[in-house]
Amino acid sequence: MHPVLFNIFSFPVPSYGMMLALSFLTGIFIAAHRAKKAGLNPDTVSDMGLYVIIAAVAGSRLYYVFLHFDEFRGDLLSAVNPFAGGSVGIGGLVMYGGFLGAVIAAVIFFKIKKIPHLPYLDVCAPSVGIGIALTRVGCFLNGCCYGAAAKAHSFLCIHYPDSGISPAGHYQHSINACGLQPSVLYEAAGGLAIALIIYLIGKSKISFAGLQFYLLFVFYAVLRFGIDFTRVYNASERIGPFSHNQALCIVLFVIFASLILKKFLTNVDNSKKGVESSAAVGKRNEKDEVTADQK
Repeated sequence: MHPVLFNIFSFPVPSYGMMLALSFLTGIFIAAHRAKKAGLNPDTVSDMGLYVIIAAVAGSRLYYVFLHFDEFRGDLLSAVNPFAGGSVGIGGLVMYGGFLGAVIAAVIFFKIKKIPHLPYLDVCAPSVGIGIALTRVGCFLNGCCYGAAAKAHSFLCIHYPDSGISPAGHYQHSINACGLQPSVLYEAAGGLAIALIIYLIGKSKISFAGLQFYLLFVFYAVLRFGIDFTRVYNASERIGPFSHNQALCIVLFVIFASLILKKFLTNVDNSKKGVESSAAVGKRNEKDEVTADQK
């Protein structure tokens, strides 16, 4: 665990902030490269990137404040004050909020520019999976977003030191656990798998405009729904038996899986109509030929 990667003079560089920045820069670079190969304008991706970064940070913070509003009751300014708590930076971010904030900002950007958004969102989709992986590595180094207690002698566990600066270490030792489940590493691996699968599907013959973008939501909803069973949440962060993220996963899965199904059914229907039209033309030509022979 390394919450601070290194120091520039006397200024500490937090590991989470560094990995978050790296995820944005890497994602934009890969998306711009994919845009160029797809015949799209890579500069458009770069221009969009600034708005996406701002919206992702704002969305993740707003989601956190919404879920933990009692922390800021009576001092709402601390929700956006980067100097609150005696350090520089804003602690308390929720990835799903950033994920949704980034997507909303991207769609609005393309609407304002009057550019078809689905082709660009498709080329950006694998970048999001890579961004999830890098950001979760930052969580691992920071000791946040920790998992529930692992079983004794399990090789799939992380032992956090009770250093006083690690939320994970404090939690582990408060419950006398031998270690915690590596939830963030599960999600990091899942993010890379999502990026690879979406990339391969995008190169296949079954792809259509928007499929890679829709699949990003579907795959991440499935991944996050499963991961959250290994995470620790307070009672206030649950909706019945599920975490707030799992409830959101269900909603997003239904929406985007429905969009994919609708598109495939539409394509099948159009294909049938095409076959029927071809058959009708063939019969008409055959009838014309018979008439011509009779004459």
